[in-house]
Amino acid sequence: MSNEFIYRNTVQPNWIDHNNHMHDAQYYSVFSDAVVDFFRSIDFSISYRQNQEITIFSIEAHVSFLNELLLNETFYIKSHLYDYDEKRVHLFLTMYNEHDERAATYEVMMMAVNNRTRRSATFPDEIYEKIINYYNQQPDFEIPKQLGHIIGIPRNK
Repeated sequence: MSNEFIYRNTVQPNWIDHNNHMHDAQYYSVFSDAVVDFFRSIDFSISYRQNQEITIFSIEAHVSFLNELLLNETFYIKSHLYDYDEKRVHLFLTMYNEHDERAATYEVMMMAVNNRTRRSATFPDEIYEKIINYYNQQPDFEIPKQLGHIIGIPRNK
């Protein structure tokens, strides 16, 4: 049996920009919320982190916009744990619209950080075990072209 975390939401009126679709900055916010919920699902919640010496920071992120999301449109996000070590997780999230079409992707590298020293730290053993467990039980993942994508203007040479 596979384990897959899915975040669900609906485009809110205050998320709409002057082009009458979801504002680009809102994608970061929604993906961030999905990541927070993903970590909550493996018991690394905000309240857990506030009562421990450990938290997690984003250290690099990239969004690709693939299809518009419109007002009141429902969507869902699948979280794939692409890679990990004792201090870092490399997540790749895919947002789907209500027609199951990919709307956006979000790639993020995150690092465990000591709340007191503000330096990198290792995950607590029980959290690290849950990261490993999620990684091992998640569904197979077809690597999309957005993973590791480098921004640039294609040039004919």
